[in-house]
Amino acid sequence: MAKHKVVIGFIPFFATPDGQVVEAVYNLWKDKEYVLDLETDPIDAAYQVKNLEPEHVLLVGSSRYAPDGISEKEFVLETNDPWEMLELIRPGLDGRYYVEDVAYGILIFGGYKKVYAIYYKGDYTQEMIDKLNKKVEEKVQWLSKL
Repeated sequence: MAKHKVVIGFIPFFATPDGQVVEAVYNLWKDKEYVLDLETDPIDAAYQVKNLEPEHVLLVGSSRYAPDGISEKEFVLETNDPWEMLELIRPGLDGRYYVEDVAYGILIFGGYKKVYAIYYKGDYTQEMIDKLNKKVEEKVQWLSKL
């Protein structure tokens, strides 16, 4: 498998309208070898990403804590205390697979300094699928130039 500058990890969650939008966008990208379904625990997600050896990681998902619409966040690890790190990923070890848990797992176990994320929160519409897809395309292009 060729090394890619950016790996995109989708965290689709089909039980919510915003998660269904994420899943629809994932379905547009899933055949590319640098795209992963990371609806998994933080340690497994880090392992999958690390195996592809990207320079940058982009996660796409939804969160009840995100503002309405499409938003972005950059995750960095702000601690080196192992207990604090465990608390960052603990919910993901209990079967809750959210962007935050996966991002911190990639930071801790993948060795990355920063993980980029795009969130979507809102209703399921074709317009939002198109907008989120365009946002993913733009972010991948931007990360490819870093």
